[in-house]
Amino acid sequence: MPSLSLLENQGFSNTNYILKTTKKNYIIKVFGAHCIDRNMEFNIAFEAYKKGIGSKPIYYDESFMICEFIEGVHKTKLKKLDIKNIALLLKRLHGIKINKRVFNRKKDHVLCHHDLNPKNFIFSDSIKLIDWEYARYNDPYFDLATVVVEFKLNKTKEKWLLEYYFKNPYIINKKKLYFFKKSYIKLRKQWFKNIEI
Repeated sequence: MPSLSLLENQGFSNTNYILKTTKKNYIIKVFGAHCIDRNMEFNIAFEAYKKGIGSKPIYYDESFMICEFIEGVHKTKLKKLDIKNIALLLKRLHGIKINKRVFNRKKDHVLCHHDLNPKNFIFSDSIKLIDWEYARYNDPYFDLATVVVEFKLNKTKEKWLLEYYFKNPYIINKKKLYFFKKSYIKLRKQWFKNIEI
């Protein structure tokens, strides 16, 4: 007998339910009142699924989306192997090409998730990402800086992330990462200030 209940770990913007059936479990995400291109979100989620870094999206309309449920846990503290796997996941994410005209896209911009807080990482045998509503093109340092800030990585762990991502320490632009960290911290404060209103 199928059952529907509120998901225990809720996000900040939407209301999530888990639909349990005899064969599979699904997430039903009821959209909050945000101006989001849900068609683009669905398409990006599907491309992420094809790359093996997201759950399979099943259906969407203007009020909700259904995706396959991913078993796993959230983490707030990362070990070296976790950091390596996140760096490799970001490389796959940043390699996704979306066949939609993107305004003001710069040559070195890639598809970024834009919301890489610990609640949007699911750790199991592999790592998967959820919640693609803010995914758009940007500088890859935005996602890297977000991981550093959200997981409170120290300088050693930050260095591991960059080395695993770039594979060549000479490419690492520490000043650029520093700038993006500062920018993200300001953006984050504004975001949570707006949520509380």
